[in-house]
Amino acid sequence: MGPIHRRRPDLKALTGLRGLAAAIVALAHFKMPMPYYLNWPNAAVDLFFCLSGFTLAYAYPRNSFQFSNFMVARIARLYPLYLLTLVITGAMWLFLAPANYLREAAVFDLVLQLPLLNSWPIIGSGVHWNTPAWSISVEWFCYILLFPILLQLRAPRSVAAKLLCIMGLSTAAHLMFTNYFDVRTLAVQLYVPESQWSYWVNLCRGVCGFTAGWIVFASFEKRDGLYVFCTRYSAAIWAGFVVILTLGYYGLVASQAVLFLLPLIVLAATAQTSASSRLLASHVLHFLGLISYSVYMVHLIVFAVFVRFAPDHWPVLTYTVLIVTTLVVSTVTYFKIEVPARDAIRRLAHRRSTAPEGTEFPEPAAVHPTAVRFPQSGC
Repeated sequence: MGPIHRRRPDLKALTGLRGLAAAIVALAHFKMPMPYYLNWPNAAVDLFFCLSGFTLAYAYPRNSFQFSNFMVARIARLYPLYLLTLVITGAMWLFLAPANYLREAAVFDLVLQLPLLNSWPIIGSGVHWNTPAWSISVEWFCYILLFPILLQLRAPRSVAAKLLCIMGLSTAAHLMFTNYFDVRTLAVQLYVPESQWSYWVNLCRGVCGFTAGWIVFASFEKRDGLYVFCTRYSAAIWAGFVVILTLGYYGLVASQAVLFLLPLIVLAATAQTSASSRLLASHVLHFLGLISYSVYMVHLIVFAVFVRFAPDHWPVLTYTVLIVTTLVVSTVTYFKIEVPARDAIRRLAHRRSTAPEGTEFPEPAAVHPTAVRFPQSGC
């Protein structure tokens, strides 16, 4: 019998922050006319990585961590919906794949997408049929290789050392993105980027963001000076975020520079009394956070259906129906696919771990989704 893992209180503002990030990505993919302060989809994905580093460190203390239980929980959380959307988009590409996307390449991509390995440099091509799923592959790397290592390490002790590490990680991710990010490496086509570093950009972003989230968790746990500053001046941090986006809008800085503030925003959101945390923890944003994984994974599929049947020039009403439809579909997939599949996998794993040796269990039934047309996207 392993150590008992006690669930910690829910930090609702972090859930709302995840919902906000998912909404930013979806709205950008919908190509909606948006104000510049809502146009940061690439940084929103970096925010996912930072949130994952923090929340996993929060949920899995070092002294009670069991890798097998952790992996069951991660598979149950990610894989059912990931597999469903992979099947749907794979069926679509059977009919819409470009001529230069060879059958051999498609088979190779499928083999590596199934175990979530296709965004891993050297072994994977980076292509994902459901484009946003590249970040799930990167998160998978962080789960099975990075997080167990971080749990064995000690986070920097002093505030200065924490800030130095966070800024160093953010600088590395920012430089890799601004110099080598090439969205065409994600496209379903035969493409070779100018620099081989382009294959490493997304993994670098994930590792840096995840590690930065782990570091700010250490600050949260100690309630040190960095925690006090972020929670006390959360409004100033968000104001700085908007200032960077404003400067980026006028071409004075790269908008992606907001990623330097993402770890501080995550830490600031742990204060339940600040105005920004209360907003993020509101019923609307908290619910959006609960269904955020579904929003992230299905929004392009919904968009594909609208692209297929709607006219070329969309009025406001069409965008409104698109958003509402995405939310409805995401709610259904969350309650009818995510939650039941997650619970079923966890129950099955528990039964197998407690059953006498030699006991056999029936396999769960397969899901047979329907194919839809699917557009190419970048984030």
